[in-house]
Amino acid sequence: MTAFKSVESIRYYACGYCTNDLHTVFRGYPHEKRQFPAGVFLIRHAKEGYILFDTGYCSEISTLGFQGRLYHLFNPTVVRPADEIRNQLMADGIQPEEIRYLFLSHLHPDHIGCVKHFKSARIVLSRDTFLRYRRNRIGDLIFQRLLPPWFGAHCTVLRREQLREEKNAYFSYCDFFRDGSLLLTQMDGHARGQLCCLVENKIFLGADASWGNEFVGKSNELRFPARLVQYDMRAYRENDRILSRMRSDGIRLCFSHDRGIEEVIKG
Repeated sequence: MTAFKSVESIRYYACGYCTNDLHTVFRGYPHEKRQFPAGVFLIRHAKEGYILFDTGYCSEISTLGFQGRLYHLFNPTVVRPADEIRNQLMADGIQPEEIRYLFLSHLHPDHIGCVKHFKSARIVLSRDTFLRYRRNRIGDLIFQRLLPPWFGAHCTVLRREQLREEKNAYFSYCDFFRDGSLLLTQMDGHARGQLCCLVENKIFLGADASWGNEFVGKSNELRFPARLVQYDMRAYRENDRILSRMRSDGIRLCFSHDRGIEEVIKG
């Protein structure tokens, strides 16, 4: 069991999933329909309270007009109302109003589906991500209908300079609470401005920096269709090398769409 100082616990929730054929994503894999969960992480900080890292899918994802239908066509998605993070938290006795911070890695629909339920939270994201929200281009894959009218007013936007205040052996970062508990770093690659989080130098919440632990070190094996959905393949490959080093050094990697995350967190 992992022992922390400021962080009292981390819990993982699978909030719906999409299905992809591994053979069409990675070279060297057979045809296998694989379910990729939309992961959400609940962090309990001793002084700051509850923090959510992303919000997973919402059950209305495939009903959001043409954009939602097209997404579902190329990325078949299954989400029941019970899978939504709000309902899972409430089943565990945690009310949405108790979430004090919401860290958003980026604004793709599998990460922002349930933002609307956390109006009491301070939303934290990178400036590059916020600018993409503001410009609202189709290629950024941001479903504006998933974001509530008050979204922008609730955002705390981290500039690149803030995310480069300090540096460790792997990346530059922002020590968000100034206690070494949550180090936020920007990892472009999958999405411009993607925010990741190193928890007390032990567990790395890597969002979509990789498809999962099984695929760390295999960025060169991504097939063309999977490369198309990456913002910057050069940055994606560099991130892959960083992730490999971190894992070799004993840091446990948790990705949004990985399997067996509960065991990774337990160590």
